[in-house]
Amino acid sequence: MTLLCDWQIADLIREREMISPAALNQVRENETGRVVSYGLSSAGYDIRLSEDFSVPQSASIGDPHFPTGHIPLRSVNGAAIQIAAGHHILGVSMEKFTIPSDVVGVCVGKSTYARLGIVVNVTPLEPGWAGYLTLEIHNASARPVNVYPGQGIAQIMFHRISEPDTSYADRKGKYQDQPNKPVESKL
Repeated sequence: MTLLCDWQIADLIREREMISPAALNQVRENETGRVVSYGLSSAGYDIRLSEDFSVPQSASIGDPHFPTGHIPLRSVNGAAIQIAAGHHILGVSMEKFTIPSDVVGVCVGKSTYARLGIVVNVTPLEPGWAGYLTLEIHNASARPVNVYPGQGIAQIMFHRISEPDTSYADRKGKYQDQPNKPVESKL
C-alpha cells in the first residue's frame, strides 16, 4: 500500500475524475478573506463542508435498526453552523468522489478544528465507492464551536492498493451513490 502525493492525486482527479469539483491547489483565502484551507495538499485532499446538515432530535434513541430522527437544516450564505458542546451533526462534503478500484481513501480531521475539540469521522472511501461523503462531526469540547460551510473540514489521504476481487460498487454497498445531503445510518 502506497500513500499518494499531490501530483498522483492530481492525475487521478484529471484522468479518472476522482474528485469533483476539485481545487488543484490549496485554497487559504477567498473573496471574503481567510478561510479554513481546502483543496490539494502535499499528501491528501482537504474537503469542504456543504451547507446541508442534520442534527439528531434529543428525544430520539440512536439505533442502526431504526431511523435516528435527524432533523435536516440548512445554513444560509455560508453562515457558521454552531455545534453545541458534547453534540454532533451529520454534514456532507461539497465534493463528489468516484474512487478507483485500486485506491482507498482515509479521512482525518483538520488540525484547525481538532484544536477546538471537533472530531470528524468518516469511514474509509472504499475501492469503487462513489458519492458525496456524509461527515460525522462531533464537538468533544465543553463549549459551542462554529464550523463553516464552503471551507475545509477534513483531509482525505489516498492509498494505492492491489485491486480487490470485489469492489464496493460490485457489492452494491448500501451507501453507494450517496446524494449531496447527509445520509443517516442504515442496515
